[in-house]
Amino acid sequence: MEKQTAILHRNRKLWIIVLSIFITGSVFPNGGPFVVKYPSGDPAAKGVLARLGQDLKPGIETNLKVVKEELKIAFTKDQFPVVQPESSPLVNVSAEYTIENPREEDIEVDFGFPILRGIYTDPLSMMPKPEVDVKLGGKIIQSTIISNSAIYGIIRQRTRMTIQEEILKNEELGKLVESVRNAKESKKDASRKKLKSYLIDTMKWSSQDAALMIEYASFDFGNQKSQPPDRLFMLWGTGDKELNELINANLGPLSAIGEQKATQFLARLAALLNPAQAVAYEDIFNAWGGDVREQSVDLNTGEVRRREMTVAADISVKSPEFSVASDPTIYARVDYLDPRAKITDTEKESCKNILKNLPVIFTFAPMNILYYKVVFPAGSTQTLTVSYKQYAYSDTRSPESYQVAYVVHPASFWNEFGPINLEVTVPEGIRFRASDNAGIQEGVVKKEYKSSGPDIFTGMLKSKKGEIYLAIDTKQWKEFISQKMQSTLDKNFQTNAK
Repeated sequence: MEKQTAILHRNRKLWIIVLSIFITGSVFPNGGPFVVKYPSGDPAAKGVLARLGQDLKPGIETNLKVVKEELKIAFTKDQFPVVQPESSPLVNVSAEYTIENPREEDIEVDFGFPILRGIYTDPLSMMPKPEVDVKLGGKIIQSTIISNSAIYGIIRQRTRMTIQEEILKNEELGKLVESVRNAKESKKDASRKKLKSYLIDTMKWSSQDAALMIEYASFDFGNQKSQPPDRLFMLWGTGDKELNELINANLGPLSAIGEQKATQFLARLAALLNPAQAVAYEDIFNAWGGDVREQSVDLNTGEVRRREMTVAADISVKSPEFSVASDPTIYARVDYLDPRAKITDTEKESCKNILKNLPVIFTFAPMNILYYKVVFPAGSTQTLTVSYKQYAYSDTRSPESYQVAYVVHPASFWNEFGPINLEVTVPEGIRFRASDNAGIQEGVVKKEYKSSGPDIFTGMLKSKKGEIYLAIDTKQWKEFISQKMQSTLDKNFQTNAK
């Protein structure tokens, strides 16, 4: 039978197609677009977000039919042997789809599955890799993870090309940029002033945007100067040599302010020079049905509201341990300059100037894209399962909670998509709350066994649009972990005593 290829958007080796769900989690507790409580206001409310290409948006599936989805989410403790009470719950996610091909020909589909805020990696594995599986009929099929760092790299590459093209189109601007770039120390200030004057007086830029272009003209974007502070220790590439190279490209000294801020800086300049090429990052979230301004379900009221996170007053000048103990994307919300970065004093001043003048602060969680290809034979019904692990994110509004947000909106991209059945597993006795659209009746619980084991909540989603939010009580979770740790110590003591 002739195969029918359902490919909706393709950009070289990036395929972002129909079936997609947003989930929360990362190797560290999650970051993302949330309300950050600072002692003197929220400096994150400064403007729009960075840009991505339109080809990252989803399409509509008209050939296949999803009979049903079985969505299972379980809050569990980390597998890592040394688990502290402060450790976030490790969340197991499994989405099983029963998909029917009613047509008389085979259909081959490229699926894109965006996963927000990272995927768990077992640090003790002999060959550590993100714990994610895609199975068709119980058999694992090949999948590729396109990391958020690779996506940032793609954006930086595109935006730098746009910047360079627009500079070349403007002869006078090109001369002034080259003058700054090649100026000797004695003439550096004069060349910078001339470029600033042209940008403000002739191009009508603000003084803040002019400052960004001046620093761009001053930078050498050659070799990466340091590991970006907002990048996780272990990076997992795309399986694509070109994309892997882009992860470390177009950074140079900017790696000291983080890959997100570096990407934002270039995206800002590209948007100023050619607005037609600019696409807001939040548009991508909106296209998939997610809310770029991350939300949480209130543990007391059940209200869906903005996520809140309280941080220290001196977070922008914290020690290098900040990268381990905190949300990775907080780097993108404050004017943080990595003190370990091996850059010159001049480059450091340029980085500080960029941080000072950027009108945009990233307020979104990193996104990875799981890509895989599936063939559905004519007249067949198959089971496709995507499963992975990731950490829950924190919400610090009282009572504090750990949260999972799941975007169900992609179900609306199919002409036919059956019921979404939900099952949430929580350690016994820990307070749990779901947003109303999750369809879980409050107080209705079943056990893994007849009268013991974790609490299991079930329901059927009320809508195939938007997101659902699931929360557990942070205090009770920490007590649960402490009890587990004490139980382990007691058992070890008894074993050694024998």
